[in-house]
Amino acid sequence: MKMKRLLLILLTIFSLGNIAVHAEKVNDCIKIVLQQTVSDDPPIKKDGGPIVRSIYVPVVDAYLYNNVVNVSFNENIAVVNVIVTNETTGETVYSETSSNPVTLNIDLNGENAGIYFIEIEMDSTCMQGSFSL
Repeated sequence: MKMKRLLLILLTIFSLGNIAVHAEKVNDCIKIVLQQTVSDDPPIKKDGGPIVRSIYVPVVDAYLYNNVVNVSFNENIAVVNVIVTNETTGETVYSETSSNPVTLNIDLNGENAGIYFIEIEMDSTCMQGSFSL
């Protein structure tokens, strides 16, 4: 009888542990992959030599967590324009121009589930990405 009780307690503890692990994976933040729009310039210097390559440090990072998009800027940027659009309907659900932002939090809790498109314009650079709610 004691062995059955001990086995039942152990199974209960393990099952509760699995529930917590799965809930943690579901609530984890998702990185939104941002890509820079390509310019028309060829990737070769004007004098004919190759471009010097270096490690790419992204200017901006974006994450989705609980229907809130967090946009973090890794450099000082004077003016930034952020637009979030529902790709299915084409409706702009968020648009803001900010001066010298460090982070922006975009709350999309009132929006319908679907695929959304984010566009971040700064100086002469435009970053784009998509995510789903």
